[in-house]
Amino acid sequence: MGTTDNYSKEKLLKIYRQVGEEVYQVVKDKPKPIDKWNNRIKKLTNSLLEPLIKDDELNNEQRLDKVLMVHYCSYVVMIEYRNRMRPYEYMDFTRRIGELWEPFCKLCWEYTSLKGIAETIPPKFEEAKQQLLGNLDEFLDSTSLTKEERQELNKYLDLMWELVASGEIKLESDLHFVKEDNASYSTKYNIDFKSGFNSNEKGNTNRLLMVGSIYKKLDPAYQNLLLVRAEESENNHYLQTLKNSSQWEVFCGQETYDKIEQLTGFPLKKWIQENINWENDLDKETINYLRENSLSQYLRW
Repeated sequence: MGTTDNYSKEKLLKIYRQVGEEVYQVVKDKPKPIDKWNNRIKKLTNSLLEPLIKDDELNNEQRLDKVLMVHYCSYVVMIEYRNRMRPYEYMDFTRRIGELWEPFCKLCWEYTSLKGIAETIPPKFEEAKQQLLGNLDEFLDSTSLTKEERQELNKYLDLMWELVASGEIKLESDLHFVKEDNASYSTKYNIDFKSGFNSNEKGNTNRLLMVGSIYKKLDPAYQNLLLVRAEESENNHYLQTLKNSSQWEVFCGQETYDKIEQLTGFPLKKWIQENINWENDLDKETINYLRENSLSQYLRW
């Protein structure tokens, strides 16, 4: 690319389309052409990001501005060539747009200009279990239960843990990080991203309630955040259940972007409004196909 001044949308799209076409001509008649094409484009993305990461003249906000543009342009061309190799159907397209949104948002944490933010590794289920059992033992020591009563109680607790474990509850969410609020206090965050929250999310809701409850018991100061891209529907019972619980703070639509800016210092919504224009940036063949199949309405972040 030469210098970082060349990371404009126009120049990036030109590069991605040039390489994309070269790769397409090579892989189009081979097995799994989409996978082969995507792998090559990911390598191109990494090569474009490398100079940005090494450029000491950029501050973090300037770097993030260009990093976001690289990723967005890669998304545009990925959609174009995926549609050329296998035209999108409704479920594929809506899911894909949602899948791209989450890692795009997470870039704000990766390149944040704020100090005192560090990604953390979530506890494993067995680690959480042992910590909670230790807390319970301390509590039981403060009670007047007899030895026999404690043994009987532990039998029921063991059974409950077996039932929980049988559901293969995973404590990992999409993003875990710690943020220093001041010199003596830090807040741990557990974030789950959702492009949308459907009205049939019963199983997911129950899992989130259990995961949130476990985190709160591990540390009452844990902040469990659900960030939803779509605007909230008042008729969505399961989303309302999470919102009304004490386990999760739920943010939807503009609230989500406000929260991202509060946590990372970067105005992502403003950047999207100024830089993302799916309908104009996608090539004519792709956008015409999406319009004809009533899919262009889902090009919304």
